[in-house]
Amino acid sequence: MNAVAIAVATLALAVAMWTVLPAPNLLLLALAVLVPELAPWVFGACVLAAIVAYAGARGRARTAALTIVAVAAACALLPIVEFPFARAAANRELAAQLGSDNQIIGAAVLQPIAIRRDLPVTLRDGTRLALDVYAPLGGGRHPAIVTIYGGGWIFGNRAQMAGVDRDYAARGYTAVAIDYRHAPAFHFPTQIHDVDDALGAIAKHARAWNVDPTRVALFGRSAGAELALLAAYAPQPLGIRAVVAYYAPAELTEGFDRPPVPDPAHVRNLLQTYIGATPSEAPDAYRRASPLAYVRPHLPPTLLIGGNRDELVAITFQRELRDALRARGDRVVAIEIPWSNHAFDEVHRGLGTSIATRATREFLASLVR
Repeated sequence: MNAVAIAVATLALAVAMWTVLPAPNLLLLALAVLVPELAPWVFGACVLAAIVAYAGARGRARTAALTIVAVAAACALLPIVEFPFARAAANRELAAQLGSDNQIIGAAVLQPIAIRRDLPVTLRDGTRLALDVYAPLGGGRHPAIVTIYGGGWIFGNRAQMAGVDRDYAARGYTAVAIDYRHAPAFHFPTQIHDVDDALGAIAKHARAWNVDPTRVALFGRSAGAELALLAAYAPQPLGIRAVVAYYAPAELTEGFDRPPVPDPAHVRNLLQTYIGATPSEAPDAYRRASPLAYVRPHLPPTLLIGGNRDELVAITFQRELRDALRARGDRVVAIEIPWSNHAFDEVHRGLGTSIATRATREFLASLVR
């Protein structure tokens, strides 16, 4: 039983340590995203491992196993301890920037929804893409949330945002999930042109698609957040009242020049694939693809959410965009989640997900409803 206890303790540590360690590759990045978000469950597993070690081991083996489990439990405990402080900080930021008491949404009464899939969008070059519309049953025009998925500009599809789309449709919005073409077959600015063309199609078919064209928000993750910001900060045929950007690449030249260390997703390769060149070869394209370059007064209010442990888009880029917006008098809510990594919100019922989801609902209820 000594060997079993040591093995169980070591396994607990091998999982829990990803709450604090950076991931050297994509396989381990998945653990570095997942484990901190599920820290309460990981901590519970550590408690079980401690029981196994105490009951099953003897002598030095018991001491060694319990020591290993204690280290694992300390790692898992860190996000749990940080959670109430991060949640309170997010509430304060919302209240400070929106004048909200954070009681806007209350206990929502969810509505049945209807989904229309594969509605065609004709692009400026004659190519066709499609979008999906999620709307409350019963017709009528509703405030709209246009969702844009991430994937490093090279993969992904609009179904990735289905959970968000369903949730907001049930809360009385029309959610529209749009698509765009991917690198390396298509380089920037094809992606933002596709987003702009989709927004034009939504404006054209607003009545048929149950959209109030004067009350629209854009919501993107990662690469989709970059595209959402670019679209929101440019003239559009819709009334863009707000933009939500999760872990957004805000300045691409700096992103290329200052890649994360370690760099599990090979950020320079992603950016070079997206733009089709390096910053030294195409500096203007990198500037035009950077939301930070479009900051000016009178932009739609912006919600920025990112994790301090993000290993693809460093939190410093969110801070730079926040500071630039505030310097020009624009309204911006910027929320940092200490333990969270890139794509943290894709962990269902995760700690960071709960903070980001509530903040986003409050932000949109304040500005779009």
